[in-house]
Amino acid sequence: MATSTTESFSQDGHGCSICLDKFTSPRQLPCLHSFCEHCLQDYITAKAGSTDTIFEEFMCPVCRAVTRPANKERPVREWASLFPNSPFPLMGKSKVERSCEVCSNSSDTSSILAKKLCVVCEEFMCDNYAMCHKNMKITKSHQIIGIEQLESNPQTRFKFLEGFGCPEHDNEDIKFYCRSHETACCGTCFFLHHKACSNVLQLKESLPSLLKEINANKLIEEMQKFEDHLNNFMEMNEETIGKTESHVNSISLEIGDIRKKLNTLLDDIEKMVKLEGNRIYKEWLIRKQEQNHQCQSLLNAIRNSQALVETVVHFGSDTQIFLVTRKTMKQLKYYSDQIREKFERVDNIRISLELDSNMKAVLMKDALGLVKIECQQETKDLQCTNLMIPLKKQTVELSRAIDIQCPNLKYPLYYGIVQLPDGYTILADYNNKTCCLFDSSHNFITSYNLPGNPYGMCLIGDNEVAVTIPNMKTVQFLTISDGSITETGMVAAKYRTQGVDSLTREEIIVSGHCGNAPISTKCYWSLITRNGNVKIHHEFDCKRTLCAHVAVDASKSRVYISVTNANAVYCFGLIDGKQYFIYSSKDLVHPWGIALDREYNVFIVGSQSNNIHKLSPSGVTLEIITCGVLENPKGISFNHSKDNFVITSEKGTTRKLHYFLLK
Repeated sequence: MATSTTESFSQDGHGCSICLDKFTSPRQLPCLHSFCEHCLQDYITAKAGSTDTIFEEFMCPVCRAVTRPANKERPVREWASLFPNSPFPLMGKSKVERSCEVCSNSSDTSSILAKKLCVVCEEFMCDNYAMCHKNMKITKSHQIIGIEQLESNPQTRFKFLEGFGCPEHDNEDIKFYCRSHETACCGTCFFLHHKACSNVLQLKESLPSLLKEINANKLIEEMQKFEDHLNNFMEMNEETIGKTESHVNSISLEIGDIRKKLNTLLDDIEKMVKLEGNRIYKEWLIRKQEQNHQCQSLLNAIRNSQALVETVVHFGSDTQIFLVTRKTMKQLKYYSDQIREKFERVDNIRISLELDSNMKAVLMKDALGLVKIECQQETKDLQCTNLMIPLKKQTVELSRAIDIQCPNLKYPLYYGIVQLPDGYTILADYNNKTCCLFDSSHNFITSYNLPGNPYGMCLIGDNEVAVTIPNMKTVQFLTISDGSITETGMVAAKYRTQGVDSLTREEIIVSGHCGNAPISTKCYWSLITRNGNVKIHHEFDCKRTLCAHVAVDASKSRVYISVTNANAVYCFGLIDGKQYFIYSSKDLVHPWGIALDREYNVFIVGSQSNNIHKLSPSGVTLEIITCGVLENPKGISFNHSKDNFVITSEKGTTRKLHYFLLK
C-alpha cells in the first residue's frame, strides 16, 4: 500500500495515479496523463480481457478519454511500451528521494540513495555505480547529471528533455511540417505519410514564419486562465458542500423543536428524515468529490503542460519552442472541451423539510405520508467565454462551383456525395435510383442502378462506399475500381435508413426516423456490422421529422444526428446513448447533410437557410458560413488530405458542386 507521502506525491501530478507511487518508466497518453509502464500495461490487459469484442481502444484511467495505441496491430501486451516516455516526472517542483536502481535490483536489500542520473539510460544511480558507468567502454560517452543539479536548475531539467526527434523513427531529426495534418515529421515520415500532401514545409526554412503564427507567452497566459477557472470551480463546489451540510443539520434542529408534541410519531419522522436527508447528501457528496477529482486531474495536466511550455520558452531553441508550443496548443482544445463539458456549471441542491398542514389531525397516519424531502437543483454558471485557444483561426472560403451533368438522367437529385482518395467523386441520385461516378475533372464515367431511392453515402476504406436506401431499410456497399462500380454486399436495419457514416471498415452507423410512414416524431441510430449484426440501437424523441443524417467521432465515441424538420442537431454518446447537447438556431432551417473535419468540428448543411453551421465537438457555434450562391444545399463530403469539402445543391434543373477550402 502506498504511504501518505506517496499519495500526496501522486496527487501533485508527479506520481502514478494507478499505483499511487513514484513513477517507474513513465508513459504518457495523448491526453497528457502519465502512468508507470507496468501499471498501464496491467490496466490495458485487464480491459482487453473483460470484453468479448475486438479490442482496439481503451479509456484513460483518469479522464476516460478514448485512447488508441500507435500500432493496434501489435500484441495488446506491448501497447503500453508504444506510448512515448513522459517528461513530467522530471518537471516537478518537489524534491523526491530516489534509490539507486542498480543497487535496488541486486541481492543486497539495503537501499542506497541515488545521487546521479544517466540522461541516456534514464537510470538513477549512486556515486559508486555512476563512476563504474563512466568507466565502462560502452557507456563512457553518456551524460551523467547530479540529482541536486537536476532538481534545482530548470535549464538542466530542460536539457534532459531535449532531442525532439521523430517519435516513430529513433535518431531521426524533425525536418518537415505538414500544414494539412498539422504534424512535424522526419524525412522518412514525409515519404511514408505526407508525400501526397499539398502543403509540406521544410521546417528549417519556414520556422520564422511558423513562429509568427504562434505565441508561447500568450499560451502561458491562457493556460493560467484555465487553471484559475478550475480552481474557482473547486472552491465553489467546496462552498456548496458546506451549505448543503448546513441544510441537513437545520432539518435535524427543526425536527428537534417539534419532538415535544409529536412524541413517538416524530421519533419515526426524525429517523426517516435523517436517513433520507443523509442518503441524498452522501450520494450528492460522492458526485461532488468525483467532480473535484476529475477537475484536479485536468488541473494537474494543465500545470504540467504549462511548466513544460515555460521551460521551453526560457531555455529552448526556436524549433523546440515551436514543437512544444504547437503540441500544447492542440492539447488545449481537449482541455477546453473538457471544461465546457464537465466544469462550466456548479450545481447545488437545497434540502428542506415540508410538513403536512393537517399533521395534528392525522397523527395516526404512517410517517411517510406526513412529510416529504425535497431536493432542488440550483446551478450557477462559470462562464468559459474567457477561455481562448490561441490558435490561428481557420477560415472557410468558396473556391469554385461546378455544374455537374449526368447523361440520360432526368432531373437528378443528389442527396449523397463522397470524394474518393484518387480525386473521383461519386454521387447518389435519389430521383433516378442510381449512383454516378465522375473523374477528377468532373467528367461522367459510369452509373450503377440501385434497387431503391438512395439518400446518404459515406466512404469506407479507399475505394468502397456505403449507400442508404430508406424505403428498403437497407444499406448497400459498392466498390469503385478501374472506372466501374460493383456491389459488394448489403445489410438491413430496423427502420428506414437515411444517414450513414463509417466507424471502422467493418462497422457503420446508420440513422433515420422510426416507423414506416414518411414522417415520424422519433429518430434512431444503430451500430451495424458488415454481416448485419446490430451491436447498438438507440431511439430518441424529436419533433415531426422527415429524415435524419449522421456523423460519428470515433475518437470520442460520439454520434451527431441532424434532424430535418426539428431544425436541430443532437449529440449522443456512442456506447451509453447519453445525450450531450441539442443544437438549434433560428439561422438553421431544414438541416440536411452533416460531416466532421479532421479536428472533429461538426459541419451541418442548412438546406432551406442556405448556409453551413460549424460547431465545436461540444456544440459551441464556431461559424455560420453564408456565401450567397448556395441554393437548396443537401449533401456534404470532406477530403481531409486536401483540406476541402464539397456540397451538392439544386436549382430548377441545374445541379452544382460547391467546393470550399479550409484555410
